[in-house]
Amino acid sequence: MSLSFETVECETQLPEITRHCDQEVIDRYAVASLDYHPIHINPEWKKRHPNLPGGKATIVHGQMTMGFMATVITDWSYASGGKIRKLQAKYFRAVKVNDTVTAGAKVKEKHFHGPGKDYLVLEIFARNQDGEAVAAGTAELLLP
Repeated sequence: MSLSFETVECETQLPEITRHCDQEVIDRYAVASLDYHPIHINPEWKKRHPNLPGGKATIVHGQMTMGFMATVITDWSYASGGKIRKLQAKYFRAVKVNDTVTAGAKVKEKHFHGPGKDYLVLEIFARNQDGEAVAAGTAELLLP
């Protein structure tokens, strides 16, 4: 199905994605992002520093969580020519090793500025397997 700015309605829910975050996934993200902080990749170090986010468990990179939320938008819109114009989020709690994250989004606003300038405002979120919010924010999406 091809999307267009005219056909999308406010309150449209985008399909959610779910990702399991085991240590191998975290380690691979560390390589891709060049972020090798031991809070992410060294379980033994993390056990010695339980006062840091995540307690004794390593934690997912915050930008990985942001990537999950962005994936919801790109999976839904890029085949139709959608382009993310802006993406921002706040993080509420650490995503720990072996957590499962579900991310999703909802269309909240439509801004009419003319062809090529019209955009949607999306409410984005990520939650863990216990239904606890780990991040939320907004995105602006250009749609033809």
